Amino acid sequence: MNAGKLNPIVESVNTLFNYAILNLVFLFTCLPVITIGTSISSLYYVVLKEANGQSGYLVRPYLRELKRNFKNGTAAFLILFGTGAVLVFNLLFWPVQGNAFSSAITGVLVVLAAVWLAVSHYTFPLIGRFVNTPLRSIKNAWGLALANWRQTLVMLLMDVGIVGFYLFFPLKMVLLFVPLAGFVLPVCWRSKVLVKVFAPYEVEAAE
Repeated sequence: MNAGKLNPIVESVNTLFNYAILNLVFLFTCLPVITIGTSISSLYYVVLKEANGQSGYLVRPYLRELKRNFKNGTAAFLILFGTGAVLVFNLLFWPVQGNAFSSAITGVLVVLAAVWLAVSHYTFPLIGRFVNTPLRSIKNAWGLALANWRQTLVMLLMDVGIVGFYLFFPLKMVLLFVPLAGFVLPVCWRSKVLVKVFAPYEVEAAE
């Protein structure tokens, strides 16, 4: 095998290794819990640059972005965590009531949960890539989710696939997957979608 054929293989292995390291660093930086929003925003920053063809170091810019995104990422996380906690509580409470009214409420809550998830999928990438206030990022996330409903649906279907993997694959495989690629890989999939959504705004920001 000549060097020309070997280099792409070596490069692919090197990329996978770097993503695995990034996944582990991401997990470590999420441990304080309060830094989860900051970590997700910084992870999207790095992966979106890769998706845009701006290859380079992964861990170093990720660690740099942690500091830049701390304020906005933390604030957005607290807002979304609070609203998400209310949704989860109600999703656990209403379905067990067993009447027509509770069934109707449950249906509304499921829709709201999908909206919450969609907004979350846009909010942290927006914080990672653009300068804005947390509330403005959340508002823009809602607007992008509606305007790009096909891409939003694709990301929600990705979530269904990820949940299916965790539920139906052997536990040993899941436990191996999570520390190596359990967070970076889904972000990579979503970034392939988001890079097209963000493209017009990237151009505007550059002008």
